Amino acid sequence: MNRNFTHYLLLICLLLLQLPLLAQQRSVSGKVTSTEDGGILPGVSIVIEGTTTGTVSDIDGNYSIDVPGPNAVLVYSFIGFASQSRQVGNNQTLNVALSPEAGDLDEFIVTAFGISQEKKSLGYAAQSIDSEAITKMKQPNLVNALQGQVAGVQVTNSGGAPGQSARIIIRGINSLDPGADNQPLFVVDGVPVDNSTIESSGTPRGLSNRMADVNPNDIESMSVLKGAAATALYGVRAANGAVIITTKKGKEGQIRVNYNGSVGFEELNRLPKLQDQYGQGFSGEYQPNSFWPSWGAPISEVQQTVPDHRYQDNWNRAFNTGVQIDNSVSISGGNEVATFYGSFGNLTQEGIIPFSTWDRTTAKLSGSVKASDKFDFSGSINFSNTGGNRVPHDRFMERMMYWSETTDVRDYINEDGTMRTYGNTNPIYDARFATYEDDVNRIIGNINLNYHPTDWLSFSYRLGNDFYSDTRTEITPGPKGIDGEVALSSTGLLEETRINSRDLTSNFFITLKKQFNSDWNTSLRLGNDIFERRFDEVTARGENFVIPEFYNLNNTTQIFASQRKRLRRLVGFYGDLMVDYKNYLFLNITGRNDISSTLPKDNNSFFYPSINLGYVFSENMTLPSWVTFGKLRASWAQVGKDTDPHILGATYASPDIFPLNGQVGFTRNSVFGDPNLRPEQTTSLEFGLQTAFWNNRANFDVTYYKSNARDQIIPVPISDATGYSSYITNAGEIENTGFEFILGGTPVQSQDFSWNISANLSINDNEIKSIREGIDEIVVGSQFGYVGSTVTMKLIEGEAYFIIFTTTKTLLSAVENILISFTIY
Repeated sequence: MNRNFTHYLLLICLLLLQLPLLAQQRSVSGKVTSTEDGGILPGVSIVIEGTTTGTVSDIDGNYSIDVPGPNAVLVYSFIGFASQSRQVGNNQTLNVALSPEAGDLDEFIVTAFGISQEKKSLGYAAQSIDSEAITKMKQPNLVNALQGQVAGVQVTNSGGAPGQSARIIIRGINSLDPGADNQPLFVVDGVPVDNSTIESSGTPRGLSNRMADVNPNDIESMSVLKGAAATALYGVRAANGAVIITTKKGKEGQIRVNYNGSVGFEELNRLPKLQDQYGQGFSGEYQPNSFWPSWGAPISEVQQTVPDHRYQDNWNRAFNTGVQIDNSVSISGGNEVATFYGSFGNLTQEGIIPFSTWDRTTAKLSGSVKASDKFDFSGSINFSNTGGNRVPHDRFMERMMYWSETTDVRDYINEDGTMRTYGNTNPIYDARFATYEDDVNRIIGNINLNYHPTDWLSFSYRLGNDFYSDTRTEITPGPKGIDGEVALSSTGLLEETRINSRDLTSNFFITLKKQFNSDWNTSLRLGNDIFERRFDEVTARGENFVIPEFYNLNNTTQIFASQRKRLRRLVGFYGDLMVDYKNYLFLNITGRNDISSTLPKDNNSFFYPSINLGYVFSENMTLPSWVTFGKLRASWAQVGKDTDPHILGATYASPDIFPLNGQVGFTRNSVFGDPNLRPEQTTSLEFGLQTAFWNNRANFDVTYYKSNARDQIIPVPISDATGYSSYITNAGEIENTGFEFILGGTPVQSQDFSWNISANLSINDNEIKSIREGIDEIVVGSQFGYVGSTVTMKLIEGEAYFIIFTTTKTLLSAVENILISFTIY
């Protein structure tokens, strides 16, 4: 019994010794938020100091962790925020608010597939533009808003008439094919969209690029991804870079209504030096019906016998004052469960060329719903209607050159509606009656589904659709049947064009996250991307009106029809691994395999990888106090590129003259596509340095890049004895090298006023490294002028892309492009 008593007494003593330890071991929970906006922070690392024991906050910012006692210290860390340490003490609930780190340029940028990443973690060059910078530009065309804002980006307008297209090139031309589209991929809310420009046949009318359909007032931000490493996940469609657009969305809180309105005026910018001494005629002689506008006798001399003969100053009087009126209203709001955003916008534009107009009406609706802690979904739909009257702008300028200096160009119409003229075509009459009207209806929509079964695993699916219908009507009146009239056309014509295009995009990906400890954080994304484009264009042209001014195809004696259909599919599989070490060393590895319907079956599947590294040395080294931030970056990437659909082998087309007497037929094209065509391959190398000084009052960024595009898919000339004039095959290599410099700062900053300034400089050197064995040059095109003058564009090995030759010498060589731009606000 004494032995049993001793055992019981020992057991009681051990239990009493354990009671303080059990009292100390307990669970602590809480929520992690941001001090900046109070928003929740999922994925925050919470580690017990001095141990490897830890957890991460869930999607709602909540966490729970077992601690050994009140003296335990929890360390909270998250990318872009200053780490914080808190002693547990007697607290069972410990809510923590993290502050954004000052001085590390901790802004976020939207990258591939709508993924938001901290800018300092990127191993490649990328720039973002916020909504304020976009709207300040007051540009109807969204592409024009990028002019001067981003280093290495060149924006070219096709003209100043309302609705005319804009072309954007990033880091130079990447294709030797004259017909290739060297523009970047545009992505709206994660959905790739069409930015093509389908110009009118015959006389150019300055049709819009399709990004002009988007209302700039709906844009939250734009990210420009420049090199292959930045766009590798998007595959072949982003071989020339990518512009990622994020539209505005509803936010939690009270309902907000915003209105933006503006009125702008346009004036003729400048004119060439004009002469006002000589009038109509040729070789110094006055000829009132002469074709030549200002090669006649002196105006003052003729005026002595012809009182009405005087200088009319037509160039300053022919143009109007353009007016641009833009109105946009939006409403947004929501709560913790659901948010919404809606907007309506209208833009009307009248150009400086008489009778030139363009309008855009847009409507947008988007929303998001958090169905549970693990599942949420969102969607948006954008509708736009654009179009106007596209005057023949290039023909207008040419006819102004040949219009008599002594004949009032504004007095262009007779009482019977015929053209008032001395013989030449009056440019204003032509602008009024030779009409070309387009009407485009477009819908861009998407739906996004996200499921988070655990903190480390999530599933995401996005389905996007981009559809537009483009209706065009061109009318050139024929004769009215009035004696003495000068008609625009001896027969007249009516052309009706119908274009339908639909892009369908499906993207599914799995995200796995793992934080091994406070030092290592990893993320792996695996996905599948499917793209399909259907394009259909039908044109009917009628000539020779039977009844004057009755514009109907059935009122013409000759009708010609043509149709174009295209179908393209692209299936991609990709992987994206991101590794973060101590929030200062970032490694990103990607790989993608594409299967394209435009390439031969044996060569239609191709793989390409990328790797990039970012090192924030300012967080790992002791630097002078005036150095706020410093990062080195490097990347290497490859990207494949396919070609246009329906070009392999021998292809056939129906001539415009069919049907003829009830017969139809097809003729063989003069171009033959290589049945063994391979995908193009672009290899890109990039190095960069990013710094900030004096608490971000000044910053500097420099990038060097080198890009080589091999196995170019281009048409090369072959002997006519083969039955073809050109052969589409893999031939040639083009190289782009260059530097990009960005300098910015805030010279003046106070509580009520700040002055920001930025400047960028880009230098691009372009060279054709090779074409094809046995081919010294490829003539792209020629233009003939007066007195036998000729201008020819050529591709020549060892020279820059597109050198222009005259009959005697080289006019222009694009060996080096230097772009400098400044922004002050």
